[in-house]
Amino acid sequence: MKRSLSIVLKAALTVALTFAIAYFAVWNYQNRQPIDYSKHLDDKVFTIDGEDLSLRDIAFYIIYEEYNVEKDAFVYNPKNTRDYWNVHTNGYFISGLAKNAVKGMAVHDHIFYREAVKNNLVLSEDEKKRLDNSRTDFWEDLFESQKENLIAPEEVINRTMYNIALAEKYQARLAQEMGTTYHALDWNGKDYEEIEKKHDVRVNDRVWKKITLGNITLVHGQADFTPYINKED
Repeated sequence: MKRSLSIVLKAALTVALTFAIAYFAVWNYQNRQPIDYSKHLDDKVFTIDGEDLSLRDIAFYIIYEEYNVEKDAFVYNPKNTRDYWNVHTNGYFISGLAKNAVKGMAVHDHIFYREAVKNNLVLSEDEKKRLDNSRTDFWEDLFESQKENLIAPEEVINRTMYNIALAEKYQARLAQEMGTTYHALDWNGKDYEEIEKKHDVRVNDRVWKKITLGNITLVHGQADFTPYINKED
């Protein structure tokens, strides 16, 4: 009887262990699969001082960074720009470095934008005109694939650009107050690091880990980027 009970118990444990392994494998697979960005726009990705930023809120940075890196990718290999995104340098893939830049810029600009609002900063008429010009250049310069695969409404992108302009105004004022340079307060600047440490920045890994830059707004190998490269010569 005891032996029979032992066999049944071992069998039950084996089944339970098999089920657990299978469940973990499925869970791990699902959590590593990239998400359809357009269907998760409202998903929280960062929380800064208790305020959530969704994928919709950082859409501009995704578009902006993919555009800039793709131009470098064209120089690297005009026939297959996808190759450049998989280049490994200094321990990181280019796609990973671009993703880190998106996070850095989004967090930096949100912190400085909130400080600008707190300090009652507004854009002057000249600054509004410069913003309008920047918006026009941004929309005209985008690759056709990015225009076709726009991941957030145009008004959302334009609002983000306004917030950035206000954040930049605060950054210039802060640099003057601190007696440092403007670029020292960029998201990767030497003086900004201590500022960010004073803020509560959290990442929703469940969503963020599924974001892979280079494949969100771009269609590799379907466009001639020469006009874009020559435009800046």
